[in-house]
Parts: sequence; structure tokens; C-alpha cells
Amino acid sequence: MAGGLWLPSMSNGVSTSNLSGRTVWVDGEFVRYEDARIHVLSHATQRGTTVFDVVRIVPVNSVPHAIGLAEHVERFARSMELMGMESDRSVPELIEAAARTVVANPGASIVKIVATWSEVPLRTLPVSLVPKIWIAAAASGPNVDTPNASGVKLRTATAPKLPASILPPSLKVAASYAVGVRERMAAVAAGYDDVLFKTIDGGLAEATTQSLAVVKGQTIALPPLDVVLDSITRQMMIELAQHVGIDVEVRSISWSEVERADELYLSSANHCALPVRALDDRTYACPGPVTENVRDQAEQLLSGHHSISSRWLTALE
Repeated sequence: MAGGLWLPSMSNGVSTSNLSGRTVWVDGEFVRYEDARIHVLSHATQRGTTVFDVVRIVPVNSVPHAIGLAEHVERFARSMELMGMESDRSVPELIEAAARTVVANPGASIVKIVATWSEVPLRTLPVSLVPKIWIAAAASGPNVDTPNASGVKLRTATAPKLPASILPPSLKVAASYAVGVRERMAAVAAGYDDVLFKTIDGGLAEATTQSLAVVKGQTIALPPLDVVLDSITRQMMIELAQHVGIDVEVRSISWSEVERADELYLSSANHCALPVRALDDRTYACPGPVTENVRDQAEQLLSGHHSISSRWLTALE
């Protein structure tokens, strides 16, 4: 596509094999998938200022359901505010638009909400603070990460996670993922699946796009939100763990605690509880009993058979 790029494919790879009839919601109107483009010299592409959020869609009784839809859209609105974007779209409007987009694109497994300063200013500041908002729903393609049956192998990142004084961890903006892409590419080339970031003072942060849970005995420990993204899936997994009587602690976690853990697992929109089999040269129970327990709880929730399924699943009809 000369002169532009297809913005909604920025992450969470989607299948491009059957885009006929697919549409993208753009500022209140549906456009053809192939027409959802911005200029290569836009502020979004030149400065990395694109704000986004991704919501997983699962079928329950043949009806598409969004996981934590309101929570994702509220976080998206907070990201726009933190970026300085002045959107005139309310959270309820965006929730409805996301639902309409999924219904208009049958078979979708993700819906991605994106805000861009799409003008071409050729300067540091955007022309207008009002962003263009895009919502795309699509089926996951073969380039989406799939879990290793024996668990994932992590490497300690060579760079620390940017501190909140430089970039708020609750801001999901494209530029903040550049370091993770670079680190992970090097790790994959060395035979690992992903990297795990330390904080600037050497404690635990998170992986490139996943939060890490540290399990010791029957207790799960998670880093505080002043150093990691407020993951919606993490919120759900905390509730599920507490539902079955597992203690959950949210606090600063030293790197030695990570190394001495009984189990580690990752949580993201794609994988609720992905077991970690190794970190650098250390190995872990994979999956351990706590990881298996919370993963089973998540499977029940996503199938609509858990007592809190209605709390987290929104039917899109």
C-alpha cells in the first residue's frame, strides 16, 4: 500500500487471508479493511504516539463475548489522557463501537482500539490534540504467539524497564514497546521465547507484553502498578486465584525472589496463565500446581461456566 500503512495490524498478528467484506470503525463510520490507512509521515508513525488496547473475543454458545471489555476501554481512555489526546468519544460510545465492530466482522478473536494523531506535521508536536480513533476486529493469524507445550523459556533483558518518571507504565503507547521488540528479537535469536525486565533498581517488572506472577508455596506475588502495566488479564487472574483461596500479594519483588520461586507464569490477553519452564539457567515446575489451578479457573470462566463469568464476559450480539 504505497503512501500508507494498515494501522490496525500493528500488533497481535491477524489473518490477512480472507479480508473480503471486513470493515474497520473509524471515527464513527465503517470503512473497508484495506482503506484503513494513514500516511507513512504521520505523527503516529514518525513519533510512535499511537495509543492502543487489545480485547480478546471468545465464543460462548456460539455468541462472541469480549473479555473485560469495559476495563479495556477505560484503560484505553486513560492512555489517551496520559498521552495528551483530547478525544470527544466517551467510554460508553467506544464500548458500543467495539461491540458493533465485532458483530460486523464475524469470526473475530480480537478487537483492537487505536488512537492516532494521523496528520503529517513534520514537526515534534501534533497539528491537533484530537485523535482519530480506529477499531478493528479480526481473526488471529499464524503469526500470533502460540504457547510452547513444555512452557516458555525466558531471558533476563539487558536493559531495564523504563521508570514511571520517564514513561507511565499505565500508558499503552507504541513507542514504549520498542525496547521490548529489540530485546525479544535478540532473545529469540539466542533460543529463548521472551525476555523478563527488571526495574531500574533491579527488582521484578514484566515481560515484553505479559505480566509475570511469582509463585511460592500457595502464594502468588505480583509487582505493583507503579512499575508495570495495569493488565486487565492480571486483574481477572487475581480474582480467580482469590476465588479458590490462593493468597495474592501485590508488592515490590526482588530478583532473588524470582529466582527462588516454585513456579512462574505469564498473563496477557492471549494467554491467561502461560507457564514458565526456565529463566536464564534456572528451571521451574511447569506447570506447577498453582499455575494449573488458576489456568483451570480461567478456562471455566472463558467457557461461561464459572460463577464470575458474567462479571468478565460481555456478550456482543
